[in-house]
Amino acid sequence: MSAKAGVALLCCVLFGSGCLAAEAPADPAGYLREHIYDTTVHSDEALVNVNVAFNRWPDCTTLESAIRDIFRLEGVQKKSDQDKAFALWKWFRILVSATGGSYAYEIDNPRRPCTDPHKIFTVYGHHQCDGQSWAMVPLWRAAGYMALDQCHWGHTIASLRYKDRDGNYRFHDFDPQGRFYWWDEKNQWVGTWTNPIMRVKVHRHIMQPRNIHSLRTSLRIGETIERKWTNEGHIVPSGRDKAKAFASRYYQYPPKGRGNVYVVAGEEVQTLAAGLHNLFTGSRNTASTGGVMHPKRAGAPGVFIWRMGPPYVVADAKIEATLLKGDAGDVCRLSISTDGKKWTPVFEKKTIGEEKVAVNIGLDAWKKKRPNVFTAYTFYVKADVQAAKRPASVGVKGLTITANRMLNKRTMPHLRPGRNVVRVTSNDKLREMGFPVIVLFVQIDYTVNGKAQRVTRGVTGSPWYFTVDVPNVPERILKNYDKSWNDGGLKMVAVKTWLSVVAGGASYEGPTKLADGEKVFQIASPHPADMTRRRICKKPETDVRQTNGFFPQAGPGTLDDDAKMNEMIKVLRGGVADRRPGKQWVTAEDLGDYPKAIDGLFAALPKANIDLTLFICKALARNPHKKMIKPLLAKWEGAPKGSPGTRYIPDVLAAIGDASVVPHLIKPLKRCRFDYRFHIAHALGILGGPEAEAALKDLAKNDPFHAVREEAERALRKIQERK
Repeated sequence: MSAKAGVALLCCVLFGSGCLAAEAPADPAGYLREHIYDTTVHSDEALVNVNVAFNRWPDCTTLESAIRDIFRLEGVQKKSDQDKAFALWKWFRILVSATGGSYAYEIDNPRRPCTDPHKIFTVYGHHQCDGQSWAMVPLWRAAGYMALDQCHWGHTIASLRYKDRDGNYRFHDFDPQGRFYWWDEKNQWVGTWTNPIMRVKVHRHIMQPRNIHSLRTSLRIGETIERKWTNEGHIVPSGRDKAKAFASRYYQYPPKGRGNVYVVAGEEVQTLAAGLHNLFTGSRNTASTGGVMHPKRAGAPGVFIWRMGPPYVVADAKIEATLLKGDAGDVCRLSISTDGKKWTPVFEKKTIGEEKVAVNIGLDAWKKKRPNVFTAYTFYVKADVQAAKRPASVGVKGLTITANRMLNKRTMPHLRPGRNVVRVTSNDKLREMGFPVIVLFVQIDYTVNGKAQRVTRGVTGSPWYFTVDVPNVPERILKNYDKSWNDGGLKMVAVKTWLSVVAGGASYEGPTKLADGEKVFQIASPHPADMTRRRICKKPETDVRQTNGFFPQAGPGTLDDDAKMNEMIKVLRGGVADRRPGKQWVTAEDLGDYPKAIDGLFAALPKANIDLTLFICKALARNPHKKMIKPLLAKWEGAPKGSPGTRYIPDVLAAIGDASVVPHLIKPLKRCRFDYRFHIAHALGILGGPEAEAALKDLAKNDPFHAVREEAERALRKIQERK
C-alpha cells in the first residue's frame, strides 16, 4: 500500500462585512498564510477524513468550520458584524469553560506551553484569561476579520475588529475569563477596555503556529473510535508539574462536586486490532500464518509498524499481545516512537514459548519514568521479529493498541431536544485496497430522563444523512455553563465509529439516505441561552481614531512644560526608581502631548522592547516630522521582529506623509504575517504613488487573509479619490 500523501492548504472560510467572502487561492504571491491544516492521507488509512456532524451543533473540526456553523446556527450570516460577534460570544461561552485550566505542556515541546488555538478549544476546553483569548481571537480571524488579544502584565482579553452601524471599523473588547464584554452605552455597541485602546495595554500576541491542529480523523480496518462524554480519570493536567496537579481536587477521579476538570473533559478510546491490513509505511518482510504475524523470511528482520493518529492528546495508552519464540536465537521486541524515526524498546521477549504481555506506555509509564507516549498525539508501535531458523516460529498475535485521549466534550456533536439530522462524510479509500463492500457504522448513545437510547446506522456513501428524534425533554438553559454540562434531561453518552468490511453481496442493516439531508444544515437553530453580561465603559469613544486600531489616536500635542516633559523622558529612559512596565508605557504615550518630546522619544526608540516601542509610536504619530523617518526605518529593518511594537511603525510613517518610505514598507511584505500586512496596506493608502498602488492591487487580489484584502481595497479607493 503506497502512501498517497500530500499536505493540502485548506483555505479559510472567510466572512467579512456581513457576507461570505471568496476563498483565497493557495499561497498566493508568496504571502504567509495562517490556519494551515495537514490533510496528508497516510498509507494505512482505509476511510479518509471521517466526519460525523449534527445539524444543531457546531462542527468544530477546524476553526473555520466552527465559526461558519456558529454564524449559521444563530442565523446571522446576513446580519451585522455585531450580531456575528454576539453569536461567537454566546457559543464560545457555551463551548469553553472559564473555570480552571491553564497552560498545557506536551511531549513535543515540554518547555513551552501549547498555544495552538484549536487544541485549547477542542482538546482542553478550559484555560485562564490568556489561553481563552488565544482561542477566541483566532475563531474571529477564521471568519476573515482582524482580531488580536489585548493584555497587560496581569490579564488578557479578546479584541475583535469589525464594522459598526455608522460604517466605521473599530476594535471591540470581550473578556471570556471575566464572562462579560465592555459596553459603550452612549453609542450602543460593544466598547473597549480603555479609551483610547491600548492605554497601558497592548494588542500583543499572535502565538499560534501557522500550521494548526484539526479534528481530521481517518479510520483503519480493525480500528474503533469511541468518543465519550464521561471521562474515567484519563486526563492531561495543566502546568509543568503534572504530579502535583494530579494530587489536587480539581483532577481527582471520581470527581467530587462541581467545578473540576470533568465539567469539560470527555474521553476518546481508540482501539486498533493490529494486523497486516493496517500496517504503516516502513514495514517489511511481513507475513501472517494462523493469526500469527511473523517474518516472511528467516535470517532477515521482520518489521511491523502501526500508527496511532490524532486528533486528541494521549492521557493513557497500552499494548497487549501474545508473543512467540521457538528458538533461543529468535528476536521478538516491541518498541514505541512519537515521530516514527527514533524508537525506544518497551518489551523484549527473553524466553522460548508463548507469553501474554500488557505494556503500559501512557500515564503509569510516565509516572515510573519509563518510555511513554503521555501527552503525545500521533505515536507509533513497532514489532521487530527475526527468525533464527523457521519464520513461523517467532511472531506476534492478538496485538491490540489502546489509547485513551482527553477531549473537550462540548465541542463534540451534541443532540438537542427535537429533531436532529446526522451527516456522515468521508473519502472512501477501501475499494482501491481490494475490499468490494464496506460499511461504516456510527453508533450514538444518549439518555432521555435516565433511559438509555441507542441509534446505530450503517453508512455506505458520502454524504449520508439520518435523523435522531429526541421528544419530550426541555433544553437546558443556564446563564453560565462553566460548572454544569450535560446534566439535563437529555444527556449525551458516546459516539462510536468503526468499519465492517464484508464480501460482495453480504447484507447489513442500514438507513435510508435522506434526499434533502443537506438542506437542514443550512437552517438556523439558535441556542436559547443568553450570555449577555455587560460592563459599562467609563470613558466612551468620542473619535473613531481612538478605537480603529491605527495611529494617531488623537490630534497633535499642545503642551509646553519643559520641566515636566524632561521628568517624563527620564522615566522613559529608566532613570527613576519606579521602573514598572506600565509606568514607562503610559509615560511614552503621554509624551505625545508634548511636540518637543521627539528627540527624547528617539533616544529611547533603538533600545525599546517590543511593548515600549508601541507606545513610542503612539506618541510620535501625534506629532509627525520628517526627522523621525531615519530612526523609524532603522527599527523597521528588523520587521517583523519586535512585534507588536514594530507593527505600528507604518502608521507613524504614514502620518509623516513622505512617500519616499514606500519601498521600505513594501520590502518585508512577503515575510510578514497578516497583522503587519494590514498596517502596511493602511499606510500605503495614505502615502500613495505608483509603487504603493501596485502593492495594494496585489494585496487586494492575492492576500490570503480577507481583512487585509479588504483594507487594501479601501486604501486603493482612498488613492483614487485623491486623483
